[in-house]
Amino acid sequence: MSEGQEPGMPESPEAVEMVPLLDEEGRDKLPLWAWILFGVAAIVLIGLVWFAIANSTEEELAPIPEPTATASASPSPSPSPTISDSPTPMPSPTVSDSPTPMPSPSVSDSPTPMPSPTDVPTLPATFTDGKFVGDTDVVAGTYRTTAAVTAGKCVWLLAGTGASDGAIIPPIGTPAGGIPTVTLPAGYTLTTKGCGTWATVDPASLFANGAARAVLTDGVWLVGEDLRPGTYTTQTIPPGTIPEKLCRWTVSTDIGSNFSEIVVRSYVTEGAGKVALTAGEQIESTNCGEWIALTK
Repeated sequence: MSEGQEPGMPESPEAVEMVPLLDEEGRDKLPLWAWILFGVAAIVLIGLVWFAIANSTEEELAPIPEPTATASASPSPSPSPTISDSPTPMPSPTVSDSPTPMPSPSVSDSPTPMPSPTDVPTLPATFTDGKFVGDTDVVAGTYRTTAAVTAGKCVWLLAGTGASDGAIIPPIGTPAGGIPTVTLPAGYTLTTKGCGTWATVDPASLFANGAARAVLTDGVWLVGEDLRPGTYTTQTIPPGTIPEKLCRWTVSTDIGSNFSEIVVRSYVTEGAGKVALTAGEQIESTNCGEWIALTK
């Protein structure tokens, strides 16, 4: 226990480990170089402390420097707009950028034209038994039977469109054979039965070749087409003889009149009947038998 230490307290480690700097005779035990080292270290330490204090004092007392506009200190200014930084201009319209023009109407795009009259379905030009209206059911025009009709079997009635046309045209009744010819105007109605087939003919082509036939019999015939023009006579009926049926004949001037334009209407009870025929006329003979041609 050292002097001045309270009883019961342990000795401090510094006291235990302390090495006396002086020897027993009171002389310094450290060598000279150690003291020199201590002195240099003290001088360096004092210099460092002084430098630190001086720097801290200058920083606290020095005014805050104004920011200088230097290239290095100031924040980097925004780059000035250049051609590359300017907004990209819109491309000018070109042929390819312009709206695609609408195609001009062509023949295929135009509305379908109305059919021309030649495109209208053709009406029949032939018919048999029945009732037919000209230019409605069949083509209006001139018709003839395609073969000689049988006596007492063929009959036709032609009705007009108004009261002024008459009820029935012609009043021919039932022909006694021949090749009947009838003209059917537009809007007129033709009723036929037992005459076979009727077919249209071109009136201009009739009588062109001339007829070789010179025999006139009962029936309906065209002069210049079915028989040669000339003078014809009936067989002689003896006097006092009462014929069973009256011999009669009718001549029309135009095939288009349907016997409405009569030039001759006659009959014979005794003796011989006689008639002169020219090309283009139509004759109907009834109950006269065979006529005799007086001209060759």
